[in-house]
Amino acid sequence: MAEADGRAFGKHNTDEHMETIRRLFDPGRFLVALDGDGDEVVGVTGSYPFDVTLPGGAALPAAGVTWVSVAVTHRRRGILRALLAEQHRGFVADGLPLALLTASEGGIYGRFGYGIATEHREVEITRRRAVLRRDVPDCGGVRQVSTAELRRTAPEIHRRWAAQTPGALSRTPAWWDVLFADREWQRGGASALFHLAHRDGYVSYRIDRATQTCRIVDMATATDEAYTALWRTLLGLDLVETIVARSLAPAEPVQFLLADPRQVRTVAQYDGMWARVLDVPAALSARRYATEIDVVLDVWDPFLDRGGRFRLRGGPDGASCEPARDGAPLVGLGMAALGSLLLGGAHAGSLARAGLLEGEPAVLRRVDTAFRGERAPQHGTEF
Repeated sequence: MAEADGRAFGKHNTDEHMETIRRLFDPGRFLVALDGDGDEVVGVTGSYPFDVTLPGGAALPAAGVTWVSVAVTHRRRGILRALLAEQHRGFVADGLPLALLTASEGGIYGRFGYGIATEHREVEITRRRAVLRRDVPDCGGVRQVSTAELRRTAPEIHRRWAAQTPGALSRTPAWWDVLFADREWQRGGASALFHLAHRDGYVSYRIDRATQTCRIVDMATATDEAYTALWRTLLGLDLVETIVARSLAPAEPVQFLLADPRQVRTVAQYDGMWARVLDVPAALSARRYATEIDVVLDVWDPFLDRGGRFRLRGGPDGASCEPARDGAPLVGLGMAALGSLLLGGAHAGSLARAGLLEGEPAVLRRVDTAFRGERAPQHGTEF
């Protein structure tokens, strides 16, 4: 399976790669397609178990789809659709309300009901020019710590960060072990990990001495004080000209901490995690809404036939969602559009202008306001 996956993604898995893979690998969560003689793997899909945070703080179990590939010699034969159909029927049978993935190509998963739920914003900061506003407090409290010390404290900080961040994924001990193993092949020519820790946050980063660049690898902050203190420390690093971060939110607070917000330069912005709703009532009743809403959603799902009409009634204090025929304003949408709305990152108005939502303008404006999260969704864990 690893050989087939490596061929599809253009990499050779070494023994060190395989050791890392085995830490996370559960064969019961994977499916393969075999050729006619049954002795060659020509298609793979698998999943990891996660909990994902919804707007309002509730967490739902979800399957993180991964390792999706079909051999170049067996394309256009329906293998991908057959694998994903079997896999997702299993998710439904297991009672999972959501499936998630990160896509190597953007044109594949919409037809399977996945919509973009988080965005990656890659930025570069010229450290010497990035000056904090004079009124930004210097609260201190940051220390440089060892990997062993951060391994003990980071999981609880990350859990607190995830509880308040829509889209955030849980991490098992195995995920933490892989992250802190810090293999040579993970470094891309830069240093081993360095760590800064605050009682309410941490950041792990590498230094590329050849380019005098600090690459942020992982960061989680459970309070605004920790966020500001860690960024203040990063901006004070010696022998660093540029700070690079790959997965900031579209409206990341750091740019507003600076006297000149333009010093946070966006060099790329692209899709992050995609979401596919498997159980509409369970997913929509678990989250909170920015304003009161009472609407019937007519959801289309040609892939799994998990759509239908559902009445959603909710607000800041809770929600209910149940099958319905009428009784409230109607909005029509596909399952992929619902996946984009679920975590609060998408604009219903933009989806409507693209032909992905249908309804009266006043109703769509209400949906847009209600589905917005309290902060931009971030998933935080690559899979």
